[in-house]
Amino acid sequence: MQITLPSGVRLRYDDEGTGRPVILLHAFPLSAALWRVQLTSLRDRMRMIAPDLRGFGGSGGNPPAQSLDDYASDVLELLDALGLDQVVLAGLSMGGYIAFALLRRAPERISGLLLADTRATADSDEVRATRAANAELVLREGSAALAERVLPNLVAPQASEALRAELLQIASANPPEGIAAALHAMAKRPDSTSLLANIRVPTTVVVGAEDVLTPPAEARTMHEAIPESRFVVIPAAGHLSAIERPAEFNLALVELVMKVDALQQQ
Repeated sequence: MQITLPSGVRLRYDDEGTGRPVILLHAFPLSAALWRVQLTSLRDRMRMIAPDLRGFGGSGGNPPAQSLDDYASDVLELLDALGLDQVVLAGLSMGGYIAFALLRRAPERISGLLLADTRATADSDEVRATRAANAELVLREGSAALAERVLPNLVAPQASEALRAELLQIASANPPEGIAAALHAMAKRPDSTSLLANIRVPTTVVVGAEDVLTPPAEARTMHEAIPESRFVVIPAAGHLSAIERPAEFNLALVELVMKVDALQQQ
C-alpha cells in the first residue's frame, strides 16, 4: 500500500492480518521485506503494519531523513492516518533505534515493545567513523557495494546462500541517498539508556545467539535495565533473527502480543 502523509512524505507499507496492531520497523539497510515470514505466517494472530522506512524500498523519492526523529515522525503520522491510538512496536536493529525515538516522543502510543538485535547506547567514535565511510561508499559506488560490505556481519555463519542472496537483493534495491541518510541519522542518535528504567509496558528483548553487532551480553544488559522485561536468545541466528530463525522470533512476538492482550482485558 502507498500513502502520502500530511508532511508530504510518501510511504509504502504492508498491512496484513487482523487483531492487535503491531508495527514492524525493519533493520538497516533492508526494507519491510525483512518481515516477509511474519507477514504471511502471523496474519491470523495480529494485524501487522510494516512500512518501508523513508528512503528504503518503495519509500524512496522523499527528502532525506536528517535524524531518527524524522523516521519516528513518519511512523506517528502513519498511525494517525490508520486511526491507531496504540500499537505494539517491534523494532529490529535500526528499527529498535527508531523505537527509542518513539518512546521519547509518544510513549502513550505504545502498548508493548519488542527490541530485537539492537542497543540503547549511542555509537562510539569508531562506529561513527565507519558509518561516515559507508555513507561515502554507497554514494560513490552504489547500494550493492555497501550491501556486499555489511552483509557478512548481518547473519550467522551458517546462513544459507539463498538467504544471503535474498538480503543482498533487498539491500541493493534501496536508493543510495536513503542508505546514506540513515547512516548519518544513526550516527547522530542520542544515548537511550536512561529510557530503559522508565519503560512500563510489556517488553521483550530478542537477540540472535551469534549476533556480532549487538551481542547477547549487551542485549542482556538492556533487558536487565527494563523492569519485568523478557529476554530471548535465538540459537543459530545472527543480527537478523526475524528472517534467519523466523519460527523462534515469531514465538517471542506472539507471546508478547498475548501478554498485551491479557493486560488490556483486565
